[in-house]
Amino acid sequence: MSENGRTGGGKSLGTRVRDWFNGGDPDGRAKLRAWATGDDGRWRGYTHSMGKYVTWLMVIACILYPFTRGIGSILALLAAIFLMGGRVMIERQVRRDVSDLEEAKRQYGLTRNPEYLRFMTLRAEGLLEDNKILTPDSRSLLQDYAQWARERQEREDRKQAKKARKAEKKARREADQESDESADAAARNEENKAADGS
Repeated sequence: MSENGRTGGGKSLGTRVRDWFNGGDPDGRAKLRAWATGDDGRWRGYTHSMGKYVTWLMVIACILYPFTRGIGSILALLAAIFLMGGRVMIERQVRRDVSDLEEAKRQYGLTRNPEYLRFMTLRAEGLLEDNKILTPDSRSLLQDYAQWARERQEREDRKQAKKARKAEKKARREADQESDESADAAARNEENKAADGS
């Protein structure tokens, strides 16, 4: 008799079923749960899947077929196609926008142009506001982009304010020097006139 036969024979039926469900793996239940729900931790995109809704629409189409002579099924399947196509379009838009945000971040690093920061803030906040089917991971990614751009924008604003204050002080100093020089020149002119008149 084999070793598996000997050990399997000594186990109760419940233990063998539990081992079978675990797949001989301590993480078997988690793996089964991932298989049943379709959530295995892999990245699926920036937007939520429409798979559940499409599956339900297909089931509804199957149920409606005999009662509506196929017309109800066609409508349910058209709604499923509409859902899948809409998700593809939104996913493509979000991918393009995230790519634009990454490029703007890179360009800001190269040029230090504050327009890239304004672009990043507006685009990321617009995506967060407009797209309701974004996954939590993509929402946090967009919030990180917006936060990064806001922090850099605040730094840039502080630098610009500091430069403006320095330029104002310099202009004031130059104006004071010019007024002092013009006052000195006027005093010399008066002294020269007074010396010429005497």
